[in-house]
Amino acid sequence: MRGAAVVVLAGFGVFLLATGVLVRTYVAPAVVRAPTDIYKVQRLRAENATYFDAGALRVRTGATVVATATVRGDVEASGDDVAVWDMTTVIQDLDRGRLVDVATRRLAFDRRSGELVACCRAAVQDDTSVRQSGLGVFWPMDVRKRTYRMFDAQTRRTWPVVFKGVEDVGGVDAYRFELHVPPTKVPGEVPAVPARLLGADGGGAVPVDRYHRGDAVFWVDPRTGAPVDQRQRVRSTLRARSGTGTLVVADLELRTTPEGRTALAGTANDAAARVRLLETVVPLGAVALGAVLLAAGVVLDRRGARTRPRAAPPGDGAARRLRPGTPGVG
Repeated sequence: MRGAAVVVLAGFGVFLLATGVLVRTYVAPAVVRAPTDIYKVQRLRAENATYFDAGALRVRTGATVVATATVRGDVEASGDDVAVWDMTTVIQDLDRGRLVDVATRRLAFDRRSGELVACCRAAVQDDTSVRQSGLGVFWPMDVRKRTYRMFDAQTRRTWPVVFKGVEDVGGVDAYRFELHVPPTKVPGEVPAVPARLLGADGGGAVPVDRYHRGDAVFWVDPRTGAPVDQRQRVRSTLRARSGTGTLVVADLELRTTPEGRTALAGTANDAAARVRLLETVVPLGAVALGAVLLAAGVVLDRRGARTRPRAAPPGDGAARRLRPGTPGVG
């Protein structure tokens, strides 16, 4: 009976030890990564914004603008290592009922590092010829205090996003990263605009180029790589190709809404708890319990060995009965 108990304890001990190692080494990396079936809506708000109202052909100032970003995962196009997300951002002046801009983007990226990859019909504004690289909208699961490269969809280039410190955001000790995009010409053709809109003389249409400048701050949860807040200052202008003349298309400082920050912090804490469960609690618990059971089996086996009666050596009794020199022995 004791022997069976030893076998059971030792067996369960070895099983739990192996389970702990497997969960930490194989299960956790396979589970803790970007989802493929995501559906998420995030809103940023800008007060006292300026933008060009194309319908009224005039510049609006002092507006309250809301940017609504909707992300949907393409499960069929995604794989074990690569996630594919479709993202649409709609910028609106809700008070006036005006549409400021619509941006579309399809991203394919590594599910743990967040690095963009060229596959799966990834595109910016439906242009699949754009080669996206660096980080997109998903940060590394193990984000570090260092400088990364981030892809900017407006200029269609990567720019450094620099670690600047640690700040409390809704109870999360978040890493602060800053991205600065200097005034840069946006690729692609832009329709000519009336000279009067550029403040220039004449009544004809003037060829223009679009320039974009952006300053962004991202607060990222280091436990999960989940963003918990962001701020974006965007200035977009049209400039006459020759001579002078400028039209402000957008001058916005967008910030995650207070309710959005609260929700993002809660989501980050929930995700961090799941990550800790898979990467720390379950592996360590399994290894500790396995070691205890294995040690118990060894102790029980040794105790059994000490209390078990020793068997007499073969022939020892017969030798004592038939010693040389005793009667009956020749």
